[in-house]
Amino acid sequence: MGRLSCGGGGVQPKLRKGLWSPEEDEKLYNHIIRHGVGCWSSVPKLAGLQRCGKSCRLRWINYLRPDLKRGSFSQQEEDLIVALHEILGNRWSQIASHLAGADGQRDQELLEQLPQEEAPAARHRPGHTQANLRGRRLGGRCGGA
Repeated sequence: MGRLSCGGGGVQPKLRKGLWSPEEDEKLYNHIIRHGVGCWSSVPKLAGLQRCGKSCRLRWINYLRPDLKRGSFSQQEEDLIVALHEILGNRWSQIASHLAGADGQRDQELLEQLPQEEAPAARHRPGHTQANLRGRRLGGRCGGA
């Protein structure tokens, strides 16, 4: 038995896909500021949007949140991201949790923009060579050697 889709049962209205209009952004923003999030699957209907809950959640988290930080990182933030990446690897959401108003995507993009010589250890986790990764895939839970 799988999950029910956004509309529950019956005939579903056609959901919009693609770019968000400024009017949709305003409806979502105003709804969440007034009523909070609650259940993301109910937000589109309550806000008067023809989007799915996942689309609304991602739009809020990645673009509309009031505490979302935009613009360049400070030197301290860059250093912290590189240091955390050396410890945590590619766990971008965990790295972002250490920075106020950051999201993992922005942190990952920063690291990819750093020159190779500036952060060589930050590019790959120590001890995680391609051979080790291949061995993990072959010998993992899927019944490999």
